[in-house]
Amino acid sequence: MLHADRWAARYGFLRELWAGRSRVLADPALEAALRGAKTLPAPFAALLAELLPGGGNQAWLLAHEARPGTGRGRTGPRVAEFDAFEELLAEAPWQVAIVDLARHFVDASHLSRFAARAQSRLENRLETRAFRLLTALAEGAEAGRVVVVSAPGEAAGGLELELFQDLVTQHFPRARIYALALTRAASVVDCGEVTSDETEDDEAEERGPVPLAFDNSLGEDMGFECLIAVVGARDVPRGVTLLELPPAPPAEAPASPARTERPRPERAREDEGEALRGQVAQARRQLELASIARQSLVEQLDAAQARIDALEDQLAGRAPTAAAKPVEADEEGPRRIDAAAAALQSTRWELEQLQGELRRVTARPVDELERSLAAAQARLAALHACAATVQELAQRAGEDLGGELQTLRERLLELAGPREAGAGEAE
Repeated sequence: MLHADRWAARYGFLRELWAGRSRVLADPALEAALRGAKTLPAPFAALLAELLPGGGNQAWLLAHEARPGTGRGRTGPRVAEFDAFEELLAEAPWQVAIVDLARHFVDASHLSRFAARAQSRLENRLETRAFRLLTALAEGAEAGRVVVVSAPGEAAGGLELELFQDLVTQHFPRARIYALALTRAASVVDCGEVTSDETEDDEAEERGPVPLAFDNSLGEDMGFECLIAVVGARDVPRGVTLLELPPAPPAEAPASPARTERPRPERAREDEGEALRGQVAQARRQLELASIARQSLVEQLDAAQARIDALEDQLAGRAPTAAAKPVEADEEGPRRIDAAAAALQSTRWELEQLQGELRRVTARPVDELERSLAAAQARLAALHACAATVQELAQRAGEDLGGELQTLRERLLELAGPREAGAGEAE
């Protein structure tokens, strides 16, 4: 009855979030409740029927173990395989997603030694599929949808409150955290004040609703059975919320040995298959952790090898200074070889430099030569014109030609251009 109280209290507390909205549910407790719906108390059966109505597109159940009676027909809820959660969350028109991580915890007994030493890390407490599921839910929360994530608390062998808060903050920027505690409590109801007919109660109208008080001074510290994170909801409960649960059914008398029923073969096969699937999941998780450990060891080995190489280089550099000096005749040979190698390298550099200068000298700058030739031709034409002018002036011997001859001389010098170094000026 304790497990039924846990899931019923959780969904009853969240009724205002999922009632009347299309929703996606992934909870192993709901799968177990569907299989044993006939033995549930009437309030729990009504809550289950409201959560997973038959037909329509209002609710989807991501089930780890789909049963023939819980298919896609109109008589039962819409059930999809859990491994298809990414496709369903991306395509279904859901408004609220309620996911419980109870099925995704890693059994500590199946962890390797490397992972067992770090059980406090979330990566070693939950399967890889749980982190993929939270990533897909975070994308839906960014689109404005409501996401509810729950996990067993420390009292139920699950996460501590601090670890659950770290898990939520890794995937969602903001969330409201609640802790569910199933405590033994006594209800004391105020039935009002009794008066006679002759006495008028003037304060009856002013009292209003009966207040709710909470006192835990007679009990022990509450152990959290379940931790809940609500993401994207505007109106959320605050403070302490008390949920009334139906009383536990009376214990049945033990059956006589003669009437003991043998387990059905179908149920035995289902239990065996479930155990094998759990072992396969644990083996996969152990393989992933072993791969992580192997990668860490490889990195450590590479670092150690690099350190050994550095030490060998240092040792090789210090060995000639620490060793005894050989005979002087033995040192002359290496020195001569080094000097010859240095001289040879210097000669090679000089040869490369001379070859570069030779290439620059022997190269024919065609553009510069053509420009020089055009300039020389222009100057030659101008000199011919000046010579014709001189001849004409020589014919005019009777006139005063001193000024014109001087102008002509300056023009010829200008056209001839600058003189070469070392050449004497013409008289």
